[in-house]
Order: sequence, then structure tokens, then C-alpha cells
Amino acid sequence: MKLFRNQRSKLLNNKKLGNYLLYAIGEIILVVIGILIAVSLNNWNASRKEQDKLYNIYNIVFADLNNDIKEIDKMELYYDKVQPLFNKILKDSVKAIDYAFNPQYTYIMIGFPEITFNKRGYNQLTAFNIDKFQDSLPTQIIEFYTERLREIKIDDDMRADDIKENYSHFKNNYAWWSDVISLKPNKDFIDYALNDPDYKNRIATTHFMAYQVFLPELRTFKKRALKILAAIEKRIPNKE
Repeated sequence: MKLFRNQRSKLLNNKKLGNYLLYAIGEIILVVIGILIAVSLNNWNASRKEQDKLYNIYNIVFADLNNDIKEIDKMELYYDKVQPLFNKILKDSVKAIDYAFNPQYTYIMIGFPEITFNKRGYNQLTAFNIDKFQDSLPTQIIEFYTERLREIKIDDDMRADDIKENYSHFKNNYAWWSDVISLKPNKDFIDYALNDPDYKNRIATTHFMAYQVFLPELRTFKKRALKILAAIEKRIPNKE
């Protein structure tokens, strides 16, 4: 700035007004260029910070989906284990001694494993301004969660309502209920399970809700989640 002041003084002292005006214009241009560079650097830094925030959200979504897949695997493992129980009941292959000493034959229609999905990354992404990025992945993630969680909730609510209805029905209508939930063999319950069509109908409904409605939705979630995970791995530096 001292050099500029000295140059201006020389031009004015020598009464070179034209040269002074040209010099002043050049100085203004230099100042404007400096301001533009400063603004550009500031915008670049702000953009980089926003990009880092987005990458951090990707990392959270990545961890959430991996945990969700583990929970789905546990759910599938549970239903794989109880599948033979359902099959035996539906094929009328269960004996009185089975009902007397294996309470699982009762619990498969009055109890069920629950699943909770991790939504921390999804919630952060929906609150994040994704419009400033030319990146389709945030939209894909949001649409994936919105659709899949809605569908799973509908089916999970149906599964839960079925179990609750069985629970209330037994509690309100059968004297043997207290023995069954206390893990005590009860002759009247065994007779009901072996001979009353209501029992088999309830088992068939519970089986349908689990294997034909709920589990397929979980598998669809898992299949699409794996694609999202692969996309995140490609998008985040050093993720692969």
C-alpha cells in the first residue's frame, strides 16, 4: 500500500492526470480481484465444510445400516429356528407330550422378537440441505428409508396386532391361561391345541404374518441397504 501511495503521489506531482486515472482504475481492479479471490476462498472453505458434514452423515448411515442388517440376520435366525414348530403344528404332527414339555409351541403365537431400526443418519440427512450438492445419493438414501420403514412398520404392526389379539383371546376366555404362561402343563390347553380348529387357525395366521408378510419386507430392506452401503463406500474417500 505504501508503494501505491508513492506512485500516486508521483503521478499527481508530475500533473499526469491521464496516467493517474489509468493507475487508479488499475488499483480498483486489483482491489476487486482481491475481494473476489477472498470471497471465492471463503465460499470454497464453506463448501468444503459442508461436504465434510455430508461425508460424516454418510458414515453414520453406513454404521446404521450395518447394525440394521445384523438385527435382520438375528430375526431371520429366530424364524428359521421356529419354522419346524410351525410346520409340525400345521401338519398335525405335534403330540400331547410336545405341548406338555415344550412351551415354544405355545409362545410362537403369543410372543415375537422385536426389531428397531437405527435412524440417526437418516434424521440428520433429512435435516441437511442436500440441494446445494450435485449428488443423487442423499436423495436415494432418504427415499430408501422413507419407503422401506413405512412398509416394514405397516407389516410389523399387523404382526404385533395378531400376537396381541391371541394374547387377549387366551387371557379372557380360557381358565388354562395362567398355567400356560407359568410354564405349567395343562390338560385342557393340550386338548384345545390338539382338537380345536381355532388353535390351528391362529397358528396359520401367525405363520402367514411372519413368513409371508414381515420377513419378505425385511429381506427387501437388507437387499437395498447393501446397495446403499456399496454406493457410500464409493462416494467417501478412503472408505473402501
